[in-house]
Amino acid sequence: MSNMQLNAKSIREDIARARAYAQKSDYLRTLGCLANAIKGLVTSQVFGREKFEIQALLDEALRDLNKMKMIRKLFPQGLVYQRGKEKAFHSTLVRLHDKLEQAMEKARITKLRKRLAVLDENLIKAAGLVKQGEQLEARKLYRKISEYFKDIEGIDSDIGNRLTMSGMFAEAVEYLNKALEINQSDVRAHNALILCYEGMHEVDKAMNAIKDAMRRLGASENLHLRMAKLCLEKRDWGEAFNNASAALEKNPLNAEARKIMKRTESKIFSSSKPKAGAGKKQTFNL
Repeated sequence: MSNMQLNAKSIREDIARARAYAQKSDYLRTLGCLANAIKGLVTSQVFGREKFEIQALLDEALRDLNKMKMIRKLFPQGLVYQRGKEKAFHSTLVRLHDKLEQAMEKARITKLRKRLAVLDENLIKAAGLVKQGEQLEARKLYRKISEYFKDIEGIDSDIGNRLTMSGMFAEAVEYLNKALEINQSDVRAHNALILCYEGMHEVDKAMNAIKDAMRRLGASENLHLRMAKLCLEKRDWGEAFNNASAALEKNPLNAEARKIMKRTESKIFSSSKPKAGAGKKQTFNL
């Protein structure tokens, strides 16, 4: 295939993409692809029948562009492409693309700010309901917030943490688990989930939550210390000692970890001592 045919093929593809994007009302991609097609026509060596066919395709693509709602609003008479003035038309398309992109970004930010203001207002309202003892209404509002603002990054983690801080542990677990399904490295969600299970005295679930946090985030002084405390509740002296020791390794000044080690050390070694009389030969009088 000759260079002229390759260039013509590339220009046709840009025009086809522009028309497809126009059908989807994608203004920026439509303008971008048309600008690329015009640039290709200016910089490449396309002549004769190939150029004639491309000019016809450009006319069709331009008609599609001029039918678009925003283009009609900006250019009631439509954008005019004159053959022989491709460079000027290319500059027009690029300039229009850039200005439109800036306007759309500004509108997007304005819309997002308004939406976030509504989100903040409802989160404050939900927190107020909790303080007033209207927990059922607060739960309903939090669920609506989660569903309506599900595209906001970290929304379930935020709700879960708010519920946790309000002492609504059972309600918080659902949101925190949802948050961790989306982002397994969410530190706030991991810590809050552990706190919820601790608050509900679900020792095994709390321990599993800590193990999961260690897998996702890495072991830390705080996680080892919390695990040590839970092991104490289960009277698992060995694991309590090991985790307290690990916490102390990360921070030699951790007085709480040192206390746990001393407390469990006596339990571990006292249980390993032989019972009185063990090992002595017993005799019986007949």
